[in-house]
Amino acid sequence: MKNILARGGTEFLAVLLGISGSLWVDDYRIELVNNEKTIYTLKSLKKELESAYDYGQDIFQNISEDVEAHNYIIDHWGKINIDTLISLKLDRKDINGETDLILTLKAYRGFHPPRAIYNSLNNDGSIGLIDDLELKRKINDVFQIRSKYLDEGSENQRYIYRRFNEYIIVNHPALQNKNIKDKQKELTEFLRDKVVYGFIIEQKNLNDFISQVIEWNLEAIDDLINSIDNYLKKA
Repeated sequence: MKNILARGGTEFLAVLLGISGSLWVDDYRIELVNNEKTIYTLKSLKKELESAYDYGQDIFQNISEDVEAHNYIIDHWGKINIDTLISLKLDRKDINGETDLILTLKAYRGFHPPRAIYNSLNNDGSIGLIDDLELKRKINDVFQIRSKYLDEGSENQRYIYRRFNEYIIVNHPALQNKNIKDKQKELTEFLRDKVVYGFIIEQKNLNDFISQVIEWNLEAIDDLINSIDNYLKKA
């Protein structure tokens, strides 16, 4: 009887150990798969971050050129040299490749960095598999939190642009024509209009805000890329 019980106990223990071992193997296999997914996720994110960094630098440079025109008008209000203003290096061009001063003054730069890869990885749960909480926090900071500030700034600029554009259409319709080089009189009147001055101040202030947020965002992206590199070296 004792032998039967002993044999039964041994068989039960063997079954228990077999189940435990099988569960451990399954957990280990899952861990390996998740680690492989995380490495793929981070490599994919790094590529998108590098593209976002280049995009941010380009927009930052373009906004800087817009602000140069705004600053010239603000600093020289009442004594603006139109030829100097027109000759400023501006990124905005019309269909003929000529500098578009009015568009530079009234329009805004939308900020739409690449994020399709992040959206896909976030939606399928891949971001959630990352076990480094600090790294995950930095990813959320770049792709979620900071982007909201940029979206808010761009939306405010869009609102000002619509108001400014409507004002130009009603009060300075001649300047709707892209070629303003032969409209010195109309441009002079435009640049003496105090309402125009107010719009330019608003656009300039928002450009300064967005430039600062982009600069902070570029620093955060650079830090995140370095953090991803460090994680991948240890993986």
